[in-house]
Amino acid sequence: MVLCAALAAGASAAPPALDWTRFSVLTPAGRAEPDLALLRGLSPLVYAPHTFARGEGSAGAVAKACGTTVESLQATNGDELFLISPGAKITVQNKAGLLYRVKGEGEALDDIIRRYRRSKEEFDALKRSVIEANGLPGLALLEPYEFQQGDVVLLPGIRMDFDTYRFPFAQAGWHRISSGFSRNRMHPILHYRRAHEGLDLPKPYGTPVYPARSGRVTMSGWHEGYGQMVEIRHTDGWSTRYGHLSKISVKEGQWVQRGKTLLGRVGNSGLSTGPHLHFEVRDRNGRPINPRSKIGRR
Repeated sequence: MVLCAALAAGASAAPPALDWTRFSVLTPAGRAEPDLALLRGLSPLVYAPHTFARGEGSAGAVAKACGTTVESLQATNGDELFLISPGAKITVQNKAGLLYRVKGEGEALDDIIRRYRRSKEEFDALKRSVIEANGLPGLALLEPYEFQQGDVVLLPGIRMDFDTYRFPFAQAGWHRISSGFSRNRMHPILHYRRAHEGLDLPKPYGTPVYPARSGRVTMSGWHEGYGQMVEIRHTDGWSTRYGHLSKISVKEGQWVQRGKTLLGRVGNSGLSTGPHLHFEVRDRNGRPINPRSKIGRR
């Protein structure tokens, strides 16, 4: 009886206070993003977020570091990745192809593949490669296979064609601007303020000039203060102009390809103070738009 009473009294007594500081452990936070070299060394498909650091370089360097291609990163991120600013965030992967994110519950493998390959031969080839690359069961070749919302599927060999603006020279990347887009610039020759409706890109006399986007030549020849000028109308109705050329290599009505067709060469024709290219972007209503805002975009 005494023992039972003692047990009962102990059960009803309040437990001793715990010193919770004994149980807390301070640990450093892990990496928010993996080292790209770790992705390259892994055999299975791995993807991760990546934030561009200052001075990191180009998308090509990032693609090489994680074991994929620039075209794959472009397709996965839906971006040409032509101009990259510090702090820009993308998804990187260690395999070549497009990472497709399943948007709806029960989306079928065949429906996904049909978006990118129409002919039977291409359809079957992509289906086999998707099954192998993603480790899907072999029965997916014979029976309907459905994904869950949020699944990520690698589509090997899929690239995206980016109809975006680039600088009109052979070398990729950013180019020096001697005079920017302005609504109220002091003209260096006329000596009064007027709009400067494009960018002045200083280059040595005779530097080759290429289309910033594909399209059809709508003007080719002398045009007022532009001097020797080429205008290209693009498929969406926008246009680009290339002024002060020393030589023109295309004719009106000619279709030209982005970065491939030689338009002419840098010169000093028209109202110009030295060899440079005057480059403009205009919307479908003919209004000038700052080209800086369009480079790498459509």
